[in-house]
Amino acid sequence: METTSLTANPTASPTTYPMTIGQLSVHRDVERIPADRLWEANLQPVVWDVRTPCTVEDVWRALGALAERHESLRTNYLFETDGSGRQFIAAQDAAEVLARVDRGVADIEELPALLASKYQEVLDIYHGIPWRAWVVTTDGVPTKVLLVVHHIAADGAAVLIMQDDFHALLAGEPLAPPAGQPIAMALDQQGAGAFRLRAAERYWRRTLEAAPRLPEAAVANTEMLGAALHTGIPLELAHAGAEKLDVSMASIVLAAYYHAVRTALGRSALLLMAISANRFDPNMAGVVTSLTQWAPMLLDFDGTEPFAELAAKVNGKALNAFKNSICDPDYVVGIREEYCEKADPPVDKGFSTNVILAPPGFAPAVEQEPRTVDFATPARSFGPGFYFIVSGLERIDVAVRSNRPDVDHQKLAAILDVFQETLLEVAGLPAMG
Repeated sequence: METTSLTANPTASPTTYPMTIGQLSVHRDVERIPADRLWEANLQPVVWDVRTPCTVEDVWRALGALAERHESLRTNYLFETDGSGRQFIAAQDAAEVLARVDRGVADIEELPALLASKYQEVLDIYHGIPWRAWVVTTDGVPTKVLLVVHHIAADGAAVLIMQDDFHALLAGEPLAPPAGQPIAMALDQQGAGAFRLRAAERYWRRTLEAAPRLPEAAVANTEMLGAALHTGIPLELAHAGAEKLDVSMASIVLAAYYHAVRTALGRSALLLMAISANRFDPNMAGVVTSLTQWAPMLLDFDGTEPFAELAAKVNGKALNAFKNSICDPDYVVGIREEYCEKADPPVDKGFSTNVILAPPGFAPAVEQEPRTVDFATPARSFGPGFYFIVSGLERIDVAVRSNRPDVDHQKLAAILDVFQETLLEVAGLPAMG
């Protein structure tokens, strides 16, 4: 395995700009994570197939051009004495990026070990290049690229944009100019677009003011419960069911999640905290940066409505929440402290979720598989008190971790059962397993 790793190029008094709201949100989350677990939330490892016959140098040229195209891939960050976050361009062109980035070449047999090790090595977002890459070869010919990128530079949607651009650049295909850049976005957020931040602040306050309060005797469990559910439900069939109900699959998941928790716990009012990709605005959809933030929504329906009606109602609530999810993270931290810690009684922090599903038409046609569920203590013990992660490329899977005092093993199993049954109904499938 060949490796190149050079120190940062010192820059005197760089021209700095505000951080975007998304960048600052990532950094504020990072500040609350234990140092020995930082890599879990900070770094995204991806492996891209090399689709074009090429040399190792061709791959490096494409990656350099990719970094030159998207400024977040050559941006560094700093904090002023007053705590305000700033960003600046740390490498001016592809040549400088390739001279400084942590990169190398490895044989395909080395990929598993390389992936495990490079995923846990710190990326310096203050002085270095916020990604690293290895060209993986088979018999000396590039067949894959291992890329590890810091989450502040690119979220999951941005990584998909990068992947498409990389393949086009490697193949020599023309690309339209990038949709936008983070510095321009940050300047708009602090200027003409600031009214959106004020609206989001008002939305957060209204939502937490009306949210359910914790019972007096509620004490978080010291032991974290964990579960992994393989629903076996083909994603494309679920998408088809969502289309019949005239809502997105993400809204189907939110409605099914709410219905499952409401049923298992026997109460209708729930605060849901959903991860929002914040790419609904065409001006933001194609920007390579991190845009994800929490979107709070208060759901309170009596349970007499059919699921189609519930899904429509949840869809409306979700759209309003996502519209207001671009919010100053320091304001969010302050208001959550005000309502969830200092209030008497404090607001229930609610039920968090992240929906990571391939879009319609992406997943191949696959058969339904039997349902399986495994209960085990999760490796990660920090983060939301109840975190429900729904993912899928071909079939839908769920990962859960919880230390809520009102959710024991039996109730967690019930939540998963109801969620499974609801998605089967949407997809028009029988129960299996």
